Amino acid sequence: MKQKTTLGLGRISVIQPIVGVLSFFFMCGNVLFWAGLMHVFALVRLLQKRGGLARTEQLYDRCFAGWITTNEWWFQRVLGVYWQLDENMVKDFEHWHLMVANHRSWADVYIILAQLNGRRPLPRVFMKQVLFWLPLVGSATWLMGFPFMKRYSKAKLQKSPHLIGKDLETTRQSCRRFIQRPNSVLSFVEGTRFSTKKQQQQRSPYQYLLKPKAGGVGFVLQAMPGKFSRITDINVLYGQENISFWDLLCGRLTAAQVIVRDVALPETMLQPDYQAAKKDREDFFVWFNLYWHDKDNRIASQLAAMKSNVMPLKEVLTEGSSSQE
Repeated sequence: MKQKTTLGLGRISVIQPIVGVLSFFFMCGNVLFWAGLMHVFALVRLLQKRGGLARTEQLYDRCFAGWITTNEWWFQRVLGVYWQLDENMVKDFEHWHLMVANHRSWADVYIILAQLNGRRPLPRVFMKQVLFWLPLVGSATWLMGFPFMKRYSKAKLQKSPHLIGKDLETTRQSCRRFIQRPNSVLSFVEGTRFSTKKQQQQRSPYQYLLKPKAGGVGFVLQAMPGKFSRITDINVLYGQENISFWDLLCGRLTAAQVIVRDVALPETMLQPDYQAAKKDREDFFVWFNLYWHDKDNRIASQLAAMKSNVMPLKEVLTEGSSSQE
């Protein structure tokens, strides 16, 4: 992304805590404004006698994009935070996209959304049903067609065997509106933000990643057969250690880079009878672990190039398929 004229409030160290508080209230107001606007559109459609669904969903998408663009404006133009997005990412609104990203900070979410805005359908995330009850935000995600899912623990399934398979069926029902048109699904398969402490606790064999919890990706592939032919692999890189959400709000997160590539799914996974969450679970996990190992190696090379100021980074391990193919 090209650097533009900025106030650069985050660069004035003495006022950074004040800037952080201002950023927090701005972010709260921003999400409430766009979520509230969605509910106004929903009410208008409810009062209409017929039709209007397609038009209303377009308005929802514009609200989603407006929220992202406004966040980006604040970070870039007010705080002076610079994100180098992958300009080589091809614009594609005609196909389904399954996206997998590494997770270092809550800032990842805003950076990835800025990367996707205007290039791909803005991603929907499979959400736990309990999150529906978050004021305005939960109902706004429901209005936008975010699929809600309900998972049962192993203990619950052992106690109530009749619930086996119920979670998959519930997710399929939740996806009925979601699958009416091409969309994007985003997954942080590590399940939590990376840290050296978590890496040591897990005894993770990876240098820059935690162990993947790929069951969710397999669940998506099985719940939505025939929708995905590849994974959109997203690497978010930081050239500094202080990358917390508070650092972002204060303007101390001064640089970030995104590198994107496509990884084709094996032909076996594209077959209609492939069940990544059931009978083919072991095969799926073998493939995914190889892909994850390859992703870790690429992050290592890309970070080394970033620290040595080798530019452009997009030329470092961005093309080709993963080692397992």
